[in-house]
Parts: sequence; C-alpha cells; structure tokens
Amino acid sequence: MEFLDITDNYLKFFDILPEDWQEVIGPIWLEYSKTASIYALMDGGVIVAGGILFRSSPPNRTNFEIEKGALYVSKGYHYIGFLFVHPEHRNKALGSRWLKILKTEFPNQGFWLTIEEDALKTFYLKNEFVCVSESTDTENPEWMFVYEPVKPISKDFINL
Repeated sequence: MEFLDITDNYLKFFDILPEDWQEVIGPIWLEYSKTASIYALMDGGVIVAGGILFRSSPPNRTNFEIEKGALYVSKGYHYIGFLFVHPEHRNKALGSRWLKILKTEFPNQGFWLTIEEDALKTFYLKNEFVCVSESTDTENPEWMFVYEPVKPISKDFINL
C-alpha cells in the first residue's frame, strides 16, 4: 500500500466521497487547492482511504470552528478534513494507518480537526488526538481534536 499526494488528481478522490461531501468541497476546491493537499492510501492504483490537509483555515467553518480553531490556525497547525475510508475497505484500520503515515511524513506538524459524530471520538482518541473543546450547540454538536507533535528530547537534558 502506498501513501501518495494525489492533489493533482483530485477528482479521483472526490469520486469516492459521499455526495454531500462532494457538494461541499467540489465547488470551492480550486480556490483551496493552493493551500491544501490530498493524500491517499492506494492499493494497486485504487484509493482505499484519503483525506485533505488544509494548511490554512478549512472551508465552510462553523462559528465553533472559527472561534476555537483560531488558536491552532495561528500556531500553524494544519486542519485535517474529509478523511474517508472507502466503504469496501472499512474495518481494516486504514483510517488509523492514514493518520499514522501523515504524522510520520510531517513529524513536527500539529494538526486539528472537528467532528460532528459522537461515534468518531474514540477513533481520534485512539490515534493520539486530544479533545480540546466541545460546542454548546445541542442541535448540531461538534468536538475539536488536536494532535501535538512529540517534541524531541533536548541534548542538554540527555547530558545532565
């Protein structure tokens, strides 16, 4: 399995997304493509999982994301959006694999994201993300998760 930047072949990724996700990202992608990249796990040339890494503010932000995400945008953290595992390839830990490779490819990078489904909390906690905020909107709940890169131990500390 390969982890590839498929930003230039974005339609191939969009085709596997649910229709409502395509309606969100499709019309604005060309604008965001200047500061975002699509990474996919490929198996024999087929996308089995993928997501978009936004190096600036993500599209269609809610008030919760604008308010709570401002800190992470200012710190230079990248936003993970549209993380998706093709339905035929679920229950194989591919979402976790995608995140692990992403963190390996960008070892000093912090990441943030929001979710709207309570069931996803366990997935992100398992993948070293921390829930840093929860919206107060009971009609449309959201949770913000952050991944902090592991800081290397200082040589001065080792030599003590």
